[in-house]
Amino acid sequence: MTSNQQPQLQLSLRELSGFALFRDLELNEIADLCTGAEIRVHRHRELVFESGQRANRFGFVLSGAYKLSRISPSGEDAVIYFSCPGDVVAALVMPQPNSTYPVSVRSMGPSRMLVISRDVYNEKWLARPPLIIQVQSLLSTRMVRFQNHRAMQRAPLSSKVAALLLQLAANETTEEEISIPIPLTRKEIAETLGATVESVIRVMSEWDKKGIINTTEQNIKILQPALLVEQTEG
Repeated sequence: MTSNQQPQLQLSLRELSGFALFRDLELNEIADLCTGAEIRVHRHRELVFESGQRANRFGFVLSGAYKLSRISPSGEDAVIYFSCPGDVVAALVMPQPNSTYPVSVRSMGPSRMLVISRDVYNEKWLARPPLIIQVQSLLSTRMVRFQNHRAMQRAPLSSKVAALLLQLAANETTEEEISIPIPLTRKEIAETLGATVESVIRVMSEWDKKGIINTTEQNIKILQPALLVEQTEG
């Protein structure tokens, strides 16, 4: 950690304590887990970790969101998951010797990540079994969502798009109108769902006309969540 990052990290300790992963820890314990960490601010679509690259660091999402993807056999960029604040990225491979990143990670809109070294994870994080259980729980939730996407492969496209939008809005307000917290293009939705861009545009344009959602170029607001839930049921 550079000297000019020290005050920034100290200010972020209380921010970290607000996340579920660190909520039961004292500030000095959080600081210990963040030894040598850096807070990095990423521009929209900036590459953070690259698939196949030596995995020597992992990240904790502070704000914004990050897209996890990998190249499919057909050469397309297949989106695996969107990590939002409170999520851990690339922690699973830290204990594995000579491991590489299984996916590429790019920021979605201006985003912030706390980046921590593999050595700190193996020395300090693994020494706290309750913390590792919580990390594994986060990763399990991610796998469940991924499996849910796979299970919906035969569902109508409208159901799949609705389920994805509701998933991305899950950590947001419970009010009637819900804003998707990341800039999301129709192409990225199509890549996530294995659909064509044109078909996704048709589905979302119909919802826009009906007042179910409101869309701009990259921003999506769910105006009638209940109707979108109905869409997930086919």
